[in-house]
Amino acid sequence: MCIFKNWTIDNFLTLFSMILMSIGGTFALIQWISSKKLRRAEFIDQIINKLRFNKEIQKVMYLIEYDPNWYSEKFHRSELENQVDKFLSYIDYICYLYFLRNISNNEFRILKYDINRICISPSVQAYLWNLYHFSRRMNADCSFLHLIEYGIKNKIIKKEFIDNDKDLYRKLLNF
Repeated sequence: MCIFKNWTIDNFLTLFSMILMSIGGTFALIQWISSKKLRRAEFIDQIINKLRFNKEIQKVMYLIEYDPNWYSEKFHRSELENQVDKFLSYIDYICYLYFLRNISNNEFRILKYDINRICISPSVQAYLWNLYHFSRRMNADCSFLHLIEYGIKNKIIKKEFIDNDKDLYRKLLNF
């Protein structure tokens, strides 16, 4: 028995319209997914370009990678503090996006080397430790908490970082 036996032309036109609408919806979904992937790739490209080709960021990254003792008494009275804070804010923001899962694991792999190099730096760790404990004494969150959490979670920064405010690093801030 044929299911189309009692159908009118209106029924056939409705079925045909629904099929075309489904094909159009599928095509629109495919286009949307494709454009979303492209936007994500462009977003990651912007992060990489800023991280690797911005002159100010390059200067601070070079300092962090090749001068293990840049954090000293002079640091807080220099122009360098502002540059390092700006740099670490950008890195902290990347870690924040990663924790929110706005950057996937696969996308983060592109940035992981640079972020790990930053976290490994003895001066970065000392500076973050001083800021973290100073912020705690001020009853506030540290500005670079996502970077610190990333470092601890990935065992680059010691767990004692959070609890030890006495002798883990040299105390340069008044807390």
